[in-house]
Amino acid sequence: MYRIPQILLLLFLVSLLVLATNQAFSWTAVEVKSDPLVRMPGSQPSPENNANIEAPTRCTNCHGGYDQAVEPAYNWQGSMMAQAARDFLFYACMTTAAQDSIWAIGTPNAVDICERCHYPQGWAEGRSDPPNASAMKSSDFDGVHCDVCHSMYDPQFEATYQGSREGLGDAYWDETNQSGTPSALAADTTYAEDSRLATQINLFNNGAKDQPFFVNNQPPQNYVENGSGQFFFDDVKGKRASFADASARHDMFYSRYHKSRYFCASCHDVSNPVLANLNDNPALTDLTTELSPASSYFHVERTFSEFMLSDYGQDGGSAGIGPFAPDQFTTSKPGNVIATCQDCHMRDGTGKGASQRNAMVRPTDSVEHPNSGQPIHDMTGGNAWVSTVLASAVSGSPNYNAVNDSLLNQGSAVLTLDMNQGLGIDPAALLAGADRAMQQLQLAAAINELTYDDLTGTLSFQVQNQTGHKLISGFPEGRRMFLNIKAYSGGTLVEEINPYDDTAGTLKGLDALHYEYDGQGDVANPAALAAHERYDDALVYQMEPTSELTGETHTFHFALATGRHKDNRIPPKGFRIEEADARLCTPVFPDGGSYTAAEYAGGYDQVTVTLPVETDAVVVGLYYQTVSREYVEFLRDEINGDASTLTGTGAGGDPAYIAQTDPFFSQLKAWGNTIWDLWVYNRDVTTAAPFLMASASYGSTAGPAPECTEPGTPTGLTATTQKGKKIELNWQAGAPAPQLGGYNIYYDQSGKMSYVDSVDPSTTSYTDTGLSRNTTYCYVVTAWEDCDESGGFTPGTDIESDPTEVVCAPAN
Repeated sequence: MYRIPQILLLLFLVSLLVLATNQAFSWTAVEVKSDPLVRMPGSQPSPENNANIEAPTRCTNCHGGYDQAVEPAYNWQGSMMAQAARDFLFYACMTTAAQDSIWAIGTPNAVDICERCHYPQGWAEGRSDPPNASAMKSSDFDGVHCDVCHSMYDPQFEATYQGSREGLGDAYWDETNQSGTPSALAADTTYAEDSRLATQINLFNNGAKDQPFFVNNQPPQNYVENGSGQFFFDDVKGKRASFADASARHDMFYSRYHKSRYFCASCHDVSNPVLANLNDNPALTDLTTELSPASSYFHVERTFSEFMLSDYGQDGGSAGIGPFAPDQFTTSKPGNVIATCQDCHMRDGTGKGASQRNAMVRPTDSVEHPNSGQPIHDMTGGNAWVSTVLASAVSGSPNYNAVNDSLLNQGSAVLTLDMNQGLGIDPAALLAGADRAMQQLQLAAAINELTYDDLTGTLSFQVQNQTGHKLISGFPEGRRMFLNIKAYSGGTLVEEINPYDDTAGTLKGLDALHYEYDGQGDVANPAALAAHERYDDALVYQMEPTSELTGETHTFHFALATGRHKDNRIPPKGFRIEEADARLCTPVFPDGGSYTAAEYAGGYDQVTVTLPVETDAVVVGLYYQTVSREYVEFLRDEINGDASTLTGTGAGGDPAYIAQTDPFFSQLKAWGNTIWDLWVYNRDVTTAAPFLMASASYGSTAGPAPECTEPGTPTGLTATTQKGKKIELNWQAGAPAPQLGGYNIYYDQSGKMSYVDSVDPSTTSYTDTGLSRNTTYCYVVTAWEDCDESGGFTPGTDIESDPTEVVCAPAN
């Protein structure tokens, strides 16, 4: 736990006192690139930054349109990376953060931390001023796109080149490791380029202003990771990637950094530079952000740190759990261990990285990297809600919805968001990405070792974290996971722990603990807990920040957060608790509890609850939500000025709530009502509605209706090449066969599945057309039953069988 220092509180309170005795005055803008409060190491916004970032349209013409299962373009377009600057939750959050920043420091510049990772090209090219995204244009709206990532170089390039960065010595992942080989020669070229780039990076702090950041190719001693949006961009058009034997029409640099876990730290260890740079040195003579790693100050997100504290983040990695175990999961590492973020979030597929005839089929055609497949650029997390809703706002989408279209396409003059900028949205890719997100959630957890003592009513089980970070991880605001436990006696429900009110769109009992509901938006407040229901906060897994600035024990103001009130998210396997304080990752229990040594070692939560002794059957479900009703209400009220979490006048001299009156927010103020309307209308869309990640049961309950019995897995799947770039699939129905549902056809993606099409239950064949010649396609098929009688497959509601074995065939 960290606390805001007394000097900062004193300065803040003095500013409020001075302002209270004077007429309110408007805040004064400070250019972001000149503001020491938001300064972080690395390439700086133009003109100091000479990054030569190209739009993704220059990439997709070769890296897309030939194999949806493997190609970079289609999978990236279905990811939240590609939608980082179209994410409607982000816009509402950014608006609130800007208002908070003006209140706290007199400028909206804290929003710089948002723009760095959501508009990286626009930020690098100087369009983060003004810090309200109004200057962003064109491919800025493609978010974290191709050339943003493939222009980044490693600030620890000296250690990487010498072989000491990840304890690998000369044994870098899947290289022949001999002098004169492509990897060794290409690494020499990259090292020379990195050395040239290092001369362009200077310090900003007043103690050593404009002095070189790198000395002998080494950054400052304590600068060990470039987290929190600290980008280092090349200024030439050579693309950096992880293969030394690739061929292309453009220049290339072989990059070990791109297959390193440290690459992902750039945007996945997020801290607040404003509070950090005010922290111990309000005179700003030396900047904390240039002296310390981002993981050491003012926590916002810690996914990378969580990984580094796990067994997987140790040099050499570790064997995975469940579906990620070595006998089920393939990586390029010896023994199929997991050692990088990319192992799970950019799995190795079989295929080509480009459409050119001479593009290499990996891993089979590679001599230099014989174990590394083509990285699948799906980069999937657990957010299926935003992807699904974005796709529905595009005319012609399979899930097109006129209401969402009208809400999201109000235009840049109203929302800043312009859905048609850049590449725009490929709804099929987005829906495939949403489907992968749900698969990822179901791979992330398991409920194991469930036992029930019918003499004492004691129920015990483990919630197993199968990921490499906390379960759940990432942006904490409104994101939660919870256990729902139902106890039955003779088929009658006698107790339910953490019941969910579908109409109100939230957990029952939360209002008594944390929140007050105003009932706006034609959504009822949650019903009171019934006699057989109870709320258990210990079984709701989430991170709740606290703020000494606002005086809140639990705050949604992430830009004003100074600590953590609660963080009971389940640690990953091998979590080194003794090192967690340094990275601000230590679990926090409001009641003062902690995980045990065994739980840290195994990466699980041991749960024990007492149920009524008459219980003879139990159903346990683990559910995930991307966003809560409570957070959306907070965003709406903060933007509309109907909240009371900010008090008095702010450091800028304005009233606390100015989004509806200050011209700075003219293209953002409509987000208050828009984000609420989007949630109200789409609260039943997974994963805003609770999504079942894992379940277990004891005894026998009434169970599902007979028509929703899980169908059997299809058998005998074959794939046959047909003339005209076609592949024909045939299979036999499993037992029982689907009655009201049908069959889903998927491309295999090294253990995950990318949706292709569906057929009705009477059809046991499918022809895939329009394929690319000399390309091999791999498939699986599932059967599904239409439990909600919607007429189409609804993940999380309808029941789907296990997939068939993978079959492959080439297209001619």
